[in-house]
Amino acid sequence: MAAAGEEEEEAAAAAEAEEGDGDEKALKRLEDLVTELYRFRDRLPQKERPADARDADARDADARRADARRADARPADARPADAHPAATLLADEMEKTLRLMDEIEVSPQGRGRALVLRARALGVSPAGRGRAEEALSRAVKLAPGLGPAWLRLGEARWQRGDVEGARACFAGALAHGEDAEARRLLSMALRAGGAGGALRESLAQAEAAVRCAPTDGRSWYVLGNAYVSLFFAGGQSPDAARRALGAYAQAERVDPEAANNPDLHLNRATLLQYQERFGAALEGLGRAAALAPGWEEPRRRHAHLLDFLGRLCALLANRGKLRGKRRRGLEGPLPPSLLGPLGRGLRPSPLAALQPGPNPQRVLLGRVLFTLTPPEGVPYAVGVADGAGSAAALTIYNAAPGWGVLVGDGLAVAEPRLCHHQHQWQGKTFSFAGIRVPSPLSLVVNGRRPPGPALAPARLALVNDPAPAGEAPPP
Repeated sequence: MAAAGEEEEEAAAAAEAEEGDGDEKALKRLEDLVTELYRFRDRLPQKERPADARDADARDADARRADARRADARPADARPADAHPAATLLADEMEKTLRLMDEIEVSPQGRGRALVLRARALGVSPAGRGRAEEALSRAVKLAPGLGPAWLRLGEARWQRGDVEGARACFAGALAHGEDAEARRLLSMALRAGGAGGALRESLAQAEAAVRCAPTDGRSWYVLGNAYVSLFFAGGQSPDAARRALGAYAQAERVDPEAANNPDLHLNRATLLQYQERFGAALEGLGRAAALAPGWEEPRRRHAHLLDFLGRLCALLANRGKLRGKRRRGLEGPLPPSLLGPLGRGLRPSPLAALQPGPNPQRVLLGRVLFTLTPPEGVPYAVGVADGAGSAAALTIYNAAPGWGVLVGDGLAVAEPRLCHHQHQWQGKTFSFAGIRVPSPLSLVVNGRRPPGPALAPARLALVNDPAPAGEAPPP
């Protein structure tokens, strides 16, 4: 009897192994069909392919997820997918592939993986997205430990606006095993509309992704973005900025592909511009534009920054283009009463008496020569004359859109931090004295502090927190 029992067990094991081998062959056939479907898409003429397919080609999976807040990410000639004649061809080929896939038998044990492949086939065309999500939902029910199914389901939910559902899916993938991509996606989803605790948890997930895949540039890139989000949401800590720049640099060091990610260059340039490292910001925006020729945002922002610097330098050189009596009325000493509450304990100092960097126990008093606001609204720049013949630009951050000063107003800046800017770009030199002001509430205007509503903390939407766009080609 014992021998008979052993024979039955061996037979069952052999049958199970045979079934497993059969599944692997069947799954390989399914994957080949999906691969051929994407090759069909790739053979469509570039200008005739649906916009979603063109976008999916242009970037890797993480970069395509970054198109959330790019209203103008697509080329100007991109039209809705259903306006392309090739969209019908692609949808027809997708349906043909699905029918062929239905003819391949897979055991219940392999059904979850088969559904993931089916979802990938459906993801080739916008027409299949709803059914792709349904297939992935069935996959995680049949095989709860199937990490890729959880990730792709999370992406599908995010794409249709269900960020909470996406977070739950990414957490579901992590419940069944450590995964760097799941950590990255969860970090990004936590930042989508998150604040406070969500941003801190986003940072923790990004740090975990780096620990899980220290040589993956994408993980370091997401970590950099997590620090940038905390920088703008958490009081603009210099330490957060330093860590963000360090993470971006590490992404490029460990992964050459990261250097070709235009989103990294754009996000880093955003931070550098905020730090008034304008030359490096121009370089980053130019690099992003070169890497993504169809993406308008870096080119637009590059042009805006060049225009802002050029106008700022010209206005300082021309004293705001003021002439005659109006200009003479702003020259000469300023009355101490304009210092207001800063007149106690601080020493009034002209620009010539200030040192580069912080100037403790000093106060700069000047009159407004001009104001200048770039298209993005940050920084609000004010040219001031100190009454001794010198002029500088005050760059004021976190100012509410409705707040501002007028030509002729008296401005006092406590403990001014002076910087002699010298930036060059393609033969152009931008040279001026500047004083960065972190908040309008740091100023005294005509002897008084601005009201509380003058303050509007900076808010930033990074380009890596979007709904995932499209399905990546099979590996």
